[in-house]
Amino acid sequence: MKLIKNYSLILSFIISTSFVYSQTNTGSPYSLNELGEINFLGNVSSISMGGIDSAIDSIEFNINNPSSLAKLKTTNYLIGTFYKSTGISNSVSTDNINTANINYIAIGVPTKRFGFGFGVLPYSSVGFNLQTTDDYNTENSINSRLFGAEGNINRAFVSIGVPLLKYFSLGATANYNFGKFNYEKFNLIENVNYGIFSISSSEISGFTYNFSSNLSIPLKNDFSLNLVYSLYPEGDLDSFNIESLYTSSTSSVSLESLGDFVDVDLNSRGLENTKLPVPKKSIYSLGLEKKNSWFIGLQYESKLSSNFKNDFLDTQNVSYRDANSFSIGGFIIPDSSSLISYWKRVKYRFGIKNEKKSIIVNNLPINQFSLNLGLGLPVAGLSKANLGLEIGRIGNDDNLIKENYFSLRLGLSLNDVWFIKRKFN
Repeated sequence: MKLIKNYSLILSFIISTSFVYSQTNTGSPYSLNELGEINFLGNVSSISMGGIDSAIDSIEFNINNPSSLAKLKTTNYLIGTFYKSTGISNSVSTDNINTANINYIAIGVPTKRFGFGFGVLPYSSVGFNLQTTDDYNTENSINSRLFGAEGNINRAFVSIGVPLLKYFSLGATANYNFGKFNYEKFNLIENVNYGIFSISSSEISGFTYNFSSNLSIPLKNDFSLNLVYSLYPEGDLDSFNIESLYTSSTSSVSLESLGDFVDVDLNSRGLENTKLPVPKKSIYSLGLEKKNSWFIGLQYESKLSSNFKNDFLDTQNVSYRDANSFSIGGFIIPDSSSLISYWKRVKYRFGIKNEKKSIIVNNLPINQFSLNLGLGLPVAGLSKANLGLEIGRIGNDDNLIKENYFSLRLGLSLNDVWFIKRKFN
């Protein structure tokens, strides 16, 4: 029966990936940022503490921190889902966008000498429709433009965590990234009775890697100090691009309104096969924990993204800077051994994150602030249901688009035992 149950979980894992790959998870105009809006920020348990990676749990694999696999004690099945509602506004209009999807599916497995894990997740998304009415390109008399995009980059990964010393471990993850972005542009030309409609796409693929190290220093009275360093080396992804141009009436864009078309010779311009840079990122995380009682952590993240450039995509008024973020978060367990009160065994999480994003629009920087709360609810055995609430804001009042959002997350952390020989009397 146990073998059947394990195979059933793996089969569910495989089937669920088709849903992960089919969804566009954002409606934000700021998803034009680099490789899109990053969907996966960590396990629900980690996000609920502001994304802190230095809270090491022996019964839950932290996908962002592969060195945590070195301390995993039981086979761990992970699935995370989210619902996000975003209010988008500027000086003249407001809109509301709702998105929902599976956020990650993963399995972590301990062995005698190391731990390993694998999974899939929708890594990033683009999805927006914009219209500009100012002079977009005075040289060519383009005075209005419609611009839309949608698509995802998905990720399949394999991780390993190895304990090298009693209190020190290393981890590594290999990621295969794949997906497609579709773009639509409609240029309205002054004093001309038709517009130029462009349909283009980029098929993206390639490998990226990340590494982490963890030092857990035991202190007196069940205290411990955790230090985590994570490195995401600089890399690039391959992008295969195509583009077609159509003529269209300026009143609308539909299949009926499209006229003559021509496939653009991107190869002659060196744009058929391009590289998308993946900036280097470093994460420094520090946490102090009292066993089965409480944890408090700090985390700083820096990304060298100022040189990011997408040669294929024509993005006017958009530039990039180096990004960074700072988080503080933790959890409290009132009484982990209580037999009377279930709610005293619940893990209550909290976190705050302030982020300087890499994208700059019209020479104005974009920042994000978020407040996170969460619950770790014990269920059967060592398994947990993790609930998370995030409330945040992107942008500011400097005549830019401002986003106010809240996100609800549900993560299941289910545990089992593999590769351990049982003895019966």
